[in-house]
Amino acid sequence: MDLEQIKEIEKDKYMKLFRRSSVCFERGEGSTLYDTNGHAYTDFFGGIAVNSLGYNHPDLVKAISDQASKVMHVSNLYYNIPQAQLTDKLAGDTFERVFFCNSGAEANECAIKIVRKLAHARGNGKTTIITAHQSFHGRTLATVTATGQEKYSAPFAPLPGGFKYVPFNDLKALKEAMTPDVGAIMLECIQGEGGLMPATYDYLVGAYAYAKQKGVLLILDEVQTGSGRTGKFYAFEHYGIKPDVVTLAKGLGGGVPIACCLARGEAANALGPGDHGTTFGGNPLACAAANVVVDKLLNTDLLEKITELGDYLSDSLAEKISRHKFVLDIRGKGLLKGVQFDERIPVASIVGKMMSLGVIVGTCGRNTLRLAPPYVITRAEIDDMTDKLETILANINI
Repeated sequence: MDLEQIKEIEKDKYMKLFRRSSVCFERGEGSTLYDTNGHAYTDFFGGIAVNSLGYNHPDLVKAISDQASKVMHVSNLYYNIPQAQLTDKLAGDTFERVFFCNSGAEANECAIKIVRKLAHARGNGKTTIITAHQSFHGRTLATVTATGQEKYSAPFAPLPGGFKYVPFNDLKALKEAMTPDVGAIMLECIQGEGGLMPATYDYLVGAYAYAKQKGVLLILDEVQTGSGRTGKFYAFEHYGIKPDVVTLAKGLGGGVPIACCLARGEAANALGPGDHGTTFGGNPLACAAANVVVDKLLNTDLLEKITELGDYLSDSLAEKISRHKFVLDIRGKGLLKGVQFDERIPVASIVGKMMSLGVIVGTCGRNTLRLAPPYVITRAEIDDMTDKLETILANINI
């Protein structure tokens, strides 16, 4: 089946939800993807920060293959070994309980239900969750409402109640939004779809302290920033805090769909039998994959390498492209970087030009280039990417 046949099938039969690039990938190796015509592309987008160990990683492939030859799914009516192993690794010393599901939105749904269940059990009416403008928490009806961007939620009104929104990195506004009906504050350590905007140290630590003072939960959505992406297993470790609830997804399974909601304290025991569930979540296949990713992060020097490569990426970007006045900011942590451009430079055109040069990059927020390469990216590949980006920018005149 060639690309044109694939595109025709999509045009006629697939829901019109995605603006796809005109390319079909069929295999990968390391940080390189190959399309159906044999063309190679260095991947600096990682399937939207998902393919943490790159492509065809031998340990990941073996674990998936071995588990597939045993059992892939049994449902959560029964125990399975890979899930127990992963539960033990993730709960660790920070969290008490974990719930596995399939996507970041589902993990955040679980977090939202924890808040509602606690309010119901206590009868105190603390059902409202404060989130931030420009946040992104998922595509389900509840999580798209939690998302502080009307462009995602407005077309699906009427929306569920129980959410209020405040400016990001504004602790004063957060405190002013606290009312007796608030049961939780839900934030990202780095706003992904909001343009790779990091929470300042004072803001996130201040939000943590204020949540404790007011007796409300602090929920951190680490769907994109967790699982090693920033050079720590959890991005909140950069801030020296311990949230009540954290959600993970994306890179946790190295490409296999898996997500989780981790909780401690009263949040850990809020949900009981029948309150929540999942058919596919925590299946043996997905957990076998996640065990490999987690083992690499916790038992090797991979986190240190992510930090080193992230610093190298920042330095390379700063050296080669920061001289352009239309490059407004280079930000992020570890292997999650955003390059914001002047509005006169459409970032989508840069993405297309980079693709034509054999490099995959993404976008987010207000005219921001998103870089989230696999953790196996090399310095040579970073140099090649930043050289090509500079070549494109050097030919822009505004």
